[in-house]
Amino acid sequence: MQVKKIMACAASLLGRRDLCGWLEGEGGVDEDGLRRDAEQMLRCYNLTENEAALDYIPLRKREKVCSDGLIPFAALSHTPAEILAVYGESGEKLPFRVTEEGIAVRRGSAEVYYRARPAVKEAEDDSDYPNGERFLALGTACEFALMEGMLDRAAELDARYKDALAAAAKSKCVQTKARRWI
Repeated sequence: MQVKKIMACAASLLGRRDLCGWLEGEGGVDEDGLRRDAEQMLRCYNLTENEAALDYIPLRKREKVCSDGLIPFAALSHTPAEILAVYGESGEKLPFRVTEEGIAVRRGSAEVYYRARPAVKEAEDDSDYPNGERFLALGTACEFALMEGMLDRAAELDARYKDALAAAAKSKCVQTKARRWI
C-alpha cells in the first residue's frame, strides 16, 4: 500500500479530517500548516515502519551475490540489520564473518539471508509491508499523537498498535520465521 494512504488513515484515526483530505488531494484552508503536519506524519510513518521491522516483524531477504572473499553491504539491495546465514551454490551453510566493510566469506557464488532495515520512505513510495496498513496506520497515529502532546490518545493508540502488531505477526499475510521444536 502507498505510504500516503497509510498516512491518511492515521490522520483519520486522530480525527484530523483536514489533514486526511489534504493527503488525499482535496486541498485545504491552511496549506502551509497541513504541509508541515504531513511532513511530521511522514516522519512518524518512517519511525513506525522501522520499529516494526527491527523489533516485531522482521523483513527477511535472500539474495544471490558473487563473493571475491568479501561481500560489501552495498552489494545487497537493502541495508542489512543482521546477517542470518550465508549459503553456497549447492545450499550448504557457509561460515562467514561480519566486518565493517561487509561479509567475509569464501570466494564464489553465495546466497545471503538477512534481516533488512527498511529504507526511508517518501509519501508516494510503497510500504515494505504490503498487508500491514492497519498496524502501520495505528503506529503512525500513535507517534503523531505523542509529538503533538496528545498523551491520552497516544496511550490508547499504542495499545491498539501493539495488538495489531501481534495479530500481524501471527497472520500468514506477513512472513515470519517459524519455530522449530526438537
